[in-house]
Amino acid sequence: MQDNQLEMKTISYLLDEQFFIPAYQRGYRWTKRQVTDLLNDLKEFQQKAKKKEFYCLQPIVVKKNQDKWEVVDGQQRLTTIYIILNYLQELFPKVIKSCYQLSYETRADSEAFLKNINNDLAKNNIDYFHISNAKVAIEEWFDDEDPMLPFKLTQTLLNSDDIEPKVKFIWYELSEHENATEVFTRLNMGKIPLVNAELVKALFLKSSNFKRNENKDDKNKSIIVDLEQVKISQEWDSIEKSLQDDAFWYFLSKENKKDNRIEFVLDLRAAQLDCVEKIIESDKLRTFLQFSSWLENDDINVSDEWLEIKRVFMVLEEWFNDRSLYHLIGYLIHQGHDIKDIFKTRDNSHSKSDFRTRLLNKITQSVFFDSQNLSQDFEALESIIETLLSSLSYESNKQHNQIRGVLLLFNIVSLLNSDKSNARFQFERYKLDKWDIEHISSVASDMPKNQDTQKRWLEQIVDYISDGDVVDQEKHLSVKQTTEAQLIKEQATSLNRSSFKYSQFEELYQRVTQFYNPSSDDEVDNSIGNLTLLDSGTNRSYKNAIFPIKRKCIIELDKQATYVPLCTKNVFLKYYSKNVDEMLFWKDKDSSDYQQAMIDTFTDFFCSKELNHG
Repeated sequence: MQDNQLEMKTISYLLDEQFFIPAYQRGYRWTKRQVTDLLNDLKEFQQKAKKKEFYCLQPIVVKKNQDKWEVVDGQQRLTTIYIILNYLQELFPKVIKSCYQLSYETRADSEAFLKNINNDLAKNNIDYFHISNAKVAIEEWFDDEDPMLPFKLTQTLLNSDDIEPKVKFIWYELSEHENATEVFTRLNMGKIPLVNAELVKALFLKSSNFKRNENKDDKNKSIIVDLEQVKISQEWDSIEKSLQDDAFWYFLSKENKKDNRIEFVLDLRAAQLDCVEKIIESDKLRTFLQFSSWLENDDINVSDEWLEIKRVFMVLEEWFNDRSLYHLIGYLIHQGHDIKDIFKTRDNSHSKSDFRTRLLNKITQSVFFDSQNLSQDFEALESIIETLLSSLSYESNKQHNQIRGVLLLFNIVSLLNSDKSNARFQFERYKLDKWDIEHISSVASDMPKNQDTQKRWLEQIVDYISDGDVVDQEKHLSVKQTTEAQLIKEQATSLNRSSFKYSQFEELYQRVTQFYNPSSDDEVDNSIGNLTLLDSGTNRSYKNAIFPIKRKCIIELDKQATYVPLCTKNVFLKYYSKNVDEMLFWKDKDSSDYQQAMIDTFTDFFCSKELNHG
């Protein structure tokens, strides 16, 4: 045997086999809940199974050991099915004439107990206890069900490949050169399960896949097989390595997935397959099962199918490398659009330009208006955008996702508006640093409530006013304003050194906000003109901070080359404000100018004929 073997086997196929549980495995430990969950799943499948559909039991990993199969992984499932069959065999001895055998390398008594479960002996050892509890759970479950269910379920469990519905095991047979103990450790102690990616890889690397391409008289046929396997294996690893680049991965996905990212590509290809056998939608190993069913077709060549998977990956690479598609698709993904739907849009497009236009349509429909046509005239589109932005308020929790989407889109559009720039929005930092909406100018309700956060807030005020750069920036302030800033610093220093009362802090907080945010007594500005994207670290540290402190923080991040979204940086540098003589304050006019900048940017972008049709 040259490599590991992977295939689907019905329970009926295994009835004459002998299995043994090696010493490195613990005993049977399934709980009543796990047993009844399996029975409920089998019952639901039996009742709802559609034509050519099967139920898949999780993988069992085995290795041939003389005349028996050493169970490396899957003991719990194999034993539970055995106990269920044991129960059903008592009811229908003429239907279930035999069952596979289970023996134990170090617990010989457990084999006899399993064949004849005696509840009176359940307390003799821990294995007996769990096996007995499983049998009781099975008996109680069937007692509460339709009297006909045991017979129907027996048929479903024992149906062979040519009879429906049926139940199958994923049979993963280790080759002779594999060390069973090491594999067990990897799967169990290392907590690395046999996921879709590993199973599909094993499916593609079976040497039997390539024999149809060989000349039986060719003395070098084994070399040909090895080269085919090595080629697929190397290309597999190359794709996985590319997807390990977070910039690539988080452009495509919002999922915090560390390993086996190639599953993303496999899922996309699996969705395109027209399999004869139907797999339950909720099955966690659905992708593997789709490939397994697909490759059983004699007309399918494994090398050709691998080429189709590579083509899917190359499409993703093309999107990533195209600056326009990168931003449009990345935005849609992070707004919850399904990548499979985007693939369908691509397939239905006449050209790359048409594809881009369809993506723009998706964005405008989901953000601004429900229309199949981008050809809105400038004034009409401007009015639609202005109405939408004016209606958004942070006060409404239901609008938070929409606000976040608008702010993200503002960054995307601002980058795409610059043809000469190669700057790209960093979706990986947007995801990993948890950028979210936050007020530009703090609101009164954000005042720190506990003493620890109050002390940190006071430290921020003292550090800010003591900063030399700030002193230079405030040269234009009047003598009265400069004096007030120094008095605030002295009061904050004094208060932070003493055991102060809440009322004392509240008084100083009001004094600070009144000085740096003169309009803070007015109604809280929850409009989008006072909202931007801030990362979670800045939010935690500066949520209650006044505008100039937040501004100082953003400038420091930018100096350190820490990623700050373009529009967030522009807001705190007041690039959108028409009057920039007061850099330390965020006023109503700044908010209004910022909101108008969004309206102008969106309108210009979505009315651009060159982008939509070029």
